[in-house]
Amino acid sequence: MLFEALRDSVRYPAIWLAAAGYAAFDAVQLVLSLQGETFFSVRLLVLEYLLLPFLLAGAYGVLREQQSSARLLVTEGVRNYFRVLLPGLVVGFGAALVLFLVLTPLPLLGLEVTTDLAAGAALAVLIPVLFFSSLYDTAACYEGLGVFASLRRSFALVLAHIWEVLVFALTTFAVLLGLAFVLLLAWTTVLYDRLAPLASLPASELASFGSGQLAAMVGTSGLILAAVLYAVFILLAFVLVATYKARLFQSIADATPPGPQGVYDEKGRYYRY
Repeated sequence: MLFEALRDSVRYPAIWLAAAGYAAFDAVQLVLSLQGETFFSVRLLVLEYLLLPFLLAGAYGVLREQQSSARLLVTEGVRNYFRVLLPGLVVGFGAALVLFLVLTPLPLLGLEVTTDLAAGAALAVLIPVLFFSSLYDTAACYEGLGVFASLRRSFALVLAHIWEVLVFALTTFAVLLGLAFVLLLAWTTVLYDRLAPLASLPASELASFGSGQLAAMVGTSGLILAAVLYAVFILLAFVLVATYKARLFQSIADATPPGPQGVYDEKGRYYRY
């Protein structure tokens, strides 16, 4: 399935257009963050989160229709924008609420909520939530489902095909981790002379070493190289995740048809059709 996804990425180059747009925004945001420009970097990050559903919806539309055109990318992005955005907000709000309910009673029990404890609790909540809701965007774009219907469809598909989804998640993680390692190795190799002083710093100074100091150490050329390599990573990650997830969804959705849909009348009665 991974190789089929890679073939799709070559067959439909419009996906690369969406990926390039997101990678460019993210690279600029990285440079601003490293330079300590928090005012602009935070606002650009918000714009990225608002842009991502549009680009994903457009990419899934191209893959669904099997037509590679910028016009189709934009049309599908506009048509399915809120179908991708709103369930993501629901998932984020739900995860935050669960985390709040988990951490709030701890001080009452005499336990200190440390940074490590909060991070561990966040991972314990986020990993299963993201895993079971991972297919909501493809369900929304491929089957035209609403907010809660796409989330229910994702949970049903993951539960019915948990092994296939787990293989997808682990394979994607392994590929992206390997890609990140290669690009980081390339960056540190090129800038070895500038980064070498970090090895001689004591642990106390390394703990307080900030992004602004790193930016000053590597200089403008180092920042540009970091932005380029980071953009390459985001570009490839976007294409891989979009094409691979689309292939996965098509494969398991065909084997698990959606349940009957229905509507509620004015008295709250549910009718299937």
